This record gives sequence, structure tokens and C-alpha cells, in this order.
Amino acid sequence: MTNGSPNGAPLEGEARKPSKSSNEGAASLFGRGALVTGAGRGIGRAIAQRLAALGATVLCVSRTQSELDETVTSADSRAFALALDISADGSAQAMVDALLARVPSLDILVHCAGIMQTGSVEGMNLVDFDRAFRINVRAPYALTQAALPALKISRGQVLFVNSSIIRAANTAGRGTHAVTQSALKAFVNCLRDEVNADGVRVLSIVPGRTATPRQEQLFAAAGQPYRPELLLQPEDVAELACDALVLPRTAEATDLFVRPMQKSPL
Repeated sequence: MTNGSPNGAPLEGEARKPSKSSNEGAASLFGRGALVTGAGRGIGRAIAQRLAALGATVLCVSRTQSELDETVTSADSRAFALALDISADGSAQAMVDALLARVPSLDILVHCAGIMQTGSVEGMNLVDFDRAFRINVRAPYALTQAALPALKISRGQVLFVNSSIIRAANTAGRGTHAVTQSALKAFVNCLRDEVNADGVRVLSIVPGRTATPRQEQLFAAAGQPYRPELLLQPEDVAELACDALVLPRTAEATDLFVRPMQKSPL
């Protein structure tokens, strides 16, 4: 007698078994070099862990060493860490150099680092506004510039983790975040148009509300109960993103939108 539902799908509460595509992905990523920003927690950590499990050597980047230590410890032994501020001058080349000192090629670049700056247009401090742009837009732009020579050699891939706020009908109080995420999406589209001809694949994943420390803070600020079990899990986003990264090279998943099955009122 087998476990699961009559059609072979796992019942609620059963562990999800690795799919055939996951095994194929492991073969295709073995020996590849990956760089993931925002890897200290949340979606970035989950993507870094998934890439390492699929065989890639992964440089995990974040500002906080203790969070990176947790990521690397819980990931495959192929993951290693670099703690720095991605918005600092010189950090882009430092990240690329750190990965290429360990592996011969940069094959996958994942942009997941970012901040969410809230506040009204009238009340927004321009110092905070500039900081949001520096981290959310300028930093991935600069890192992509530094990485492109290596990515063109490897015919690699760039994955951007964007925000579903780019499709929100009402962004009051979140305008700065919406503006930076829209700018990032415009950069993604421009980059794809420029580098596809060089064999570089550019992907964008746009998750809805995900059970991350940032979401917990947002729920608390709104005075709403935080029920992470009703939200997307970071591992959900990581699995979809990495499935897209191991697609045949005849395909490119340009925009992946994923939302929780249970819609939150917040």
C-alpha cells in the first residue's frame, strides 16, 4: 500500500518528495558558481540553500555575519559566506572576486537583498529615500555591471527577486518601495534586451506575501495577527526560482508571479 492520495499526490502534512526535475537540476548545477545577495535570511537564504543542494558552489552575501553563519551551516558544504554592505563603494567587484577565487566561473547571480522603506510622500525623509534607491536599485545595477564579463563567458543567468507591489492597486504609505521596485523591474527588462544575445538569461520572480522577518514586522506595525502558515514560505519561492534556473536553454521564464493560496487581509 502506498502513501498519498489516490492520484499519487501527497496528503496534507506529508513531506514533499524530490521531483524528477530536482534530480535533473542537481546534475545541471554541479560545479556551477552562484552568488546570492540577501542570503542571510528569508527568501535569499532559501534560494542559496536550494542552489547548494542542487550542486552549485554558492557565495552567500549579507551584512550580518551571524545570519550568514546560520545559512551556511544549514546549507550544503558548498556554500560559503561574505559579510558586507552591498551598497558600499567597491562591494560589487569584491563579491565577484570572492566567488571567482573559489570557483572558475560565475554562472548564476541572484539579487535578493533589499529594504522596504515606508512612509507618505509628504513625510518621507530624502535621506531614507536615497538609501532605498542605493540598496534596492543602484547596488544590483553595480553588481550586475561587475558580474557581466564573467556571466558572458559562462553564458550564465541573472535572477532578480522583485516585489508584488509593482502590481498593487494602492501603494499609499509604500510609495518609495513601489518606486524602487518599479525601477528595478525596468532595469531587469533592459538588461534582458541587452544580454540575451550574449547567451545570458535574465529571470524575475515576483512573490506575494512570504513568511519572512520583514512580513512579521509589517503585520506587527499594522496591528494584525501574524499567521505565517497562511503565507508563501521562502522555500516555495526558492523551489520555483531554481526550477526556472534549470530550464533548458531554449526557454527563459521572464516573469514568475507567485502568491499564497490563502489570501491575507493585510
